Amino acid sequence: MKSNRVRLILVVLLVVLAGCAGGGDVAPGAEGGDAAGGSDGGDDSAEAFELGDPERILRDAGSFTVTWSYTGVDASGVESELTQEFLADLDAERSYTRTLTVTDGQAAAGGVEQFVADGVTYSRFGSGEDAFVTSQEGSTEVLGTAIALSQARAYGADEGLEFAGSETFDGVTVDRYELSATDEALIRAGSIAAQDEPGTLEVTDFEYVVLIDEDGLPRYESWTFSGRMDDGSELRGSWEFSLTDVGSTTVDDPDWLDEVSA
Repeated sequence: MKSNRVRLILVVLLVVLAGCAGGGDVAPGAEGGDAAGGSDGGDDSAEAFELGDPERILRDAGSFTVTWSYTGVDASGVESELTQEFLADLDAERSYTRTLTVTDGQAAAGGVEQFVADGVTYSRFGSGEDAFVTSQEGSTEVLGTAIALSQARAYGADEGLEFAGSETFDGVTVDRYELSATDEALIRAGSIAAQDEPGTLEVTDFEYVVLIDEDGLPRYESWTFSGRMDDGSELRGSWEFSLTDVGSTTVDDPDWLDEVSA
């Protein structure tokens, strides 16, 4: 069963990258947000949902931080988590990424970190005394992978996203859009979450939220679902995406860099 859960997490990630799932549930005062900013309401029909070109905007900004996470509970009550973090200084051609999986509170031994600087990619696998580090010439493209975790382009105003006012996130003003009507992509995502369970999953509840800044850049996204299997057992899952420190991210050498063999 453990290997099935690990595979499920990886499949969920692949589905998200393919544009078939969204973020996790959002609540007032979500991390990185400003609860005091709140929603000022407004005419839902007055604000069109328009997106900018994230690659161009972020390249112009020069740096950014993206954090993406998934948390899910299967029919047997086991909780699994996957977190990915991307820090990129495009001007300095430096980046750092980290992937961590956790099952019922226990971190997997296969955590992965990657650091890129001066045209060399350094990778660290595992943790503690069992960790090992490798290096190779060449750089990895962080920008494309990081922005692919944003799911705003999987939806549009004509597919049910509704304007729900403005608020503050990471120090910038953003417009909030919400989706709570049945959507085929969300049903597919729910089906993925139940792929290792017998029977079929009925998605009983979900919500998708996206915060867009004045440049049309998705700064925060969240999506949550809950469902019930044929036998009455319940599943739930949530995705969360945040884009912060745009133009102000710096990438320092990781502490483990000196572990690289001479």
